[in-house]
Parts: sequence; C-alpha cells; structure tokens
Amino acid sequence: MWKRLRNLLITGFLVLLPVIVTIELLIWGFFQLDSILGVVFKKIFQQSYRTGIGLAALLFLVLATGLLARNYLGKRLIEFAERFVKKIPILNSIYGTTKQITEGFSRTDKNVFRQVVLVEYPRKGLYSPGFLTGDALTAASEKLGTRLVNVFVPTVPNPTTGFLIFVPEEQLIYLDISVEDGFKLLLSAGVIKPN
Repeated sequence: MWKRLRNLLITGFLVLLPVIVTIELLIWGFFQLDSILGVVFKKIFQQSYRTGIGLAALLFLVLATGLLARNYLGKRLIEFAERFVKKIPILNSIYGTTKQITEGFSRTDKNVFRQVVLVEYPRKGLYSPGFLTGDALTAASEKLGTRLVNVFVPTVPNPTTGFLIFVPEEQLIYLDISVEDGFKLLLSAGVIKPN
C-alpha cells in the first residue's frame, strides 16, 4: 500500500515538475521583459501603470526597429551609429562581439551544428559529446600540419555555454544521432538517451 502510494507520488511529481518549471520560466521571462521598459512607464504613468505595458512597448520597439532596419534610411542610420560606436574603445569591443554572436545565430543556413561527435576531452581516456561546427582556423591547421575542425562542447545542463576546441578531424568519433537528440542528451544530463 505505502509502496504504491510512494510510486504514485513520484510519478505525479515527475509529470508535474516539467510543467511547473516551464510555467515558472514563462512567468519569470514575462516579468523580466516587462521590467525593461516597465520602469520608464511606471515613472510616467505611476498609479495607472499596468503590468504588461512594458512588455508591449518593448515588442513595439523591437518591431519598429526591425521595420526601420529593412529600409534604405534605416540601414544608413544603423551604419552611421555603428561607425560612431566603433570610435569608442570599450563600447566598440562589446558591440562588435555582440554583433558577431547575433550574426552567427541568424545565419541563413540552419545547420550551424552539423553533427554530434565524441571527442577525447578534457583528458585522455574521457570522452565528451560535442557538435561539429566547421573547419578550424586555417592558421591553426597549418601550424600543426593537420586538418583541424571546430567542435563545440557544451556544458551540462546549460548548453548555451561551453568550450570551443580544435580537434584533428581523424580523432573525431561520429555518433549516429541527430543534433536534436544530442541536445536532449545534454539537457537531461544523460538521462534521456536517443533511440
């Protein structure tokens, strides 16, 4: 009786946990986005301010910026602003890096992560799953006299951070799983295994 009750509690917990975490993350994200411009609107409207106005204003600002960036005048305005930013030392580094990252994620070819691979990392005898992203720097390949490839080894359970390593192509072990299944494996810390 107690064992069955315990199993039902565990099953219920395992079913509800992802739902609760998802809802909590959505609520947290909503309030984070709302607070970006919400602070300004709270000062302007004070008592008449309602939660969500900041988020709506942020969405409008993003849409208006997108519209502006797609026409001739907007493109010229952005180029002017970028030239100005490039003249300011610290701001130049931050803006340049951020722009390169966003351009990398907005590439038209959707296969940034080409294949799931195993690499002997962080030391001999240990293997880490990673994602093949392309050829490494030509200068690095020439220095070592072998063809190197880029492998992104994400950290678990947050795959948005990780390590970029250059690996000799012949040392890669190609896994016969999709990139999506590779991410599931990493996000679950190995609990969810691909078919």
